[in-house]
Amino acid sequence: MAGRLRLVALAVAAALFAVVAGSCESGAGDDVQATDIEFELLDGGTATIGGFLDRPVVLNFFASWCTPCKAEMPALEAIHHQRPDIAFVGLAVNDTTTRAREIVADTGVTYATGVDPGSAIGNAYEILGMPTTLFIAADGEVVYQHTGGLTADQITEHLSTHFTS
Repeated sequence: MAGRLRLVALAVAAALFAVVAGSCESGAGDDVQATDIEFELLDGGTATIGGFLDRPVVLNFFASWCTPCKAEMPALEAIHHQRPDIAFVGLAVNDTTTRAREIVADTGVTYATGVDPGSAIGNAYEILGMPTTLFIAADGEVVYQHTGGLTADQITEHLSTHFTS
């Protein structure tokens, strides 16, 4: 029995190693910037993060299966309405378009949302967990990365710290 458990543990460890090693590549090629990777918008059309960089960007990676993602989305939506000087963008990772649309509808999100193709953008930004929120300056530099859920107060604090009004 102990030998079998050891074998199962080794198989799980090998599978996790393969997933982590595979996720280290952006899938977009080394010469492509994360801001240039095109993604499908849930309301139709396509976009790039670079297309939002006429102002600072709050980029939130979420998934329908992620409870903390669902919990923080109404706070992101509320701050989005308070700060029109900042672009808010949400990207569903490891999710279907249908499920992404459902979580956006369920949480009342109206800011730009899309699906990260094969996690290419998440991998390019080296996100490690869900949810992850990036605070990106208008020049494209990531000035802060937060992994885990955020409250409205935390979002406001990060905006005050990293972006001027």
